[in-house]
Amino acid sequence: MNLTTKINLILGGAFLLGLSVVGINSYLLTEDNALQQVTDQAELIMQEALAVRSYTVNEVRPLLNQANDGKFHPQTVPAYSATQTANLVRQSRPNYSYKEAVFNPTNPRDKATPAEEEIINQFIANPALGKLVGSQQVNGVKSLYISYPIRITNPKCLACHSTPQNAPAAMRAIYGDKGGFGWRLNEVVGTQMVVVPYTLPAELARKTFVSFIVSMAVIFLILFLVINIVIRRLVLKPVSQIIRMADETSKGNLRSTEIKVTGKDEIAEMLHAFNRMRRSMIKLVQMLKKMQAQAKTKT
Repeated sequence: MNLTTKINLILGGAFLLGLSVVGINSYLLTEDNALQQVTDQAELIMQEALAVRSYTVNEVRPLLNQANDGKFHPQTVPAYSATQTANLVRQSRPNYSYKEAVFNPTNPRDKATPAEEEIINQFIANPALGKLVGSQQVNGVKSLYISYPIRITNPKCLACHSTPQNAPAAMRAIYGDKGGFGWRLNEVVGTQMVVVPYTLPAELARKTFVSFIVSMAVIFLILFLVINIVIRRLVLKPVSQIIRMADETSKGNLRSTEIKVTGKDEIAEMLHAFNRMRRSMIKLVQMLKKMQAQAKTKT
């Protein structure tokens, strides 16, 4: 095995070892970053939903109520506005979903699942709890969720949710009088949730990791080629010259020119030393030949 092969094997082994260590650490880091990115996006959607709810209560509802047309306008309901807006956002972010899950909803689509009921019960058990972040199975897929409690803090909400008799007749005509009643002030009745499958951060982490590994491989290939070129020019070429010169000298060829030396590094010093040794050997051979010639003349 020649020196070039040994050097390449050492470089390759060092690269594989380093890539393995860096790859594991980078994958864990990119996975955490991707999860944080998805969480931040989910939090943003949640804040948008909260803003829409507030806008509906403070801006939209007063205007529509001034109409006094005897009709019930779902657009005055904060949950309706937030859900509709979230569905529009979902057109550009299909992996994110928003739901207002309630124990006893007016609209049957807002009925809480057993998993969502557990989250609501946590808010009820701990009134100081303002947000929950966790994971649950949604249609068999492990998903990340961010959840806020729906708490009745505005007495005006009880006009539609206290008793069926107090609710607008137009609302009961649409949704009936079986759900969405019996709510009390400061009571937690449900939860706002933004849900995203874990496949999304996993896919983001995979893409980032693959891009990083490919970049590392390209960098290594460039370094590998540069190191090989440098080693060939600075080390292997001078060594090959010494081998060739030593071989010629051993065969008695003392007329070849000395190795040309450039630079002042260790390789240059080795070439200077070899040239001095060769000159000394030539002188020694010449002296031996002269002594042999003198011996012959005496005899």
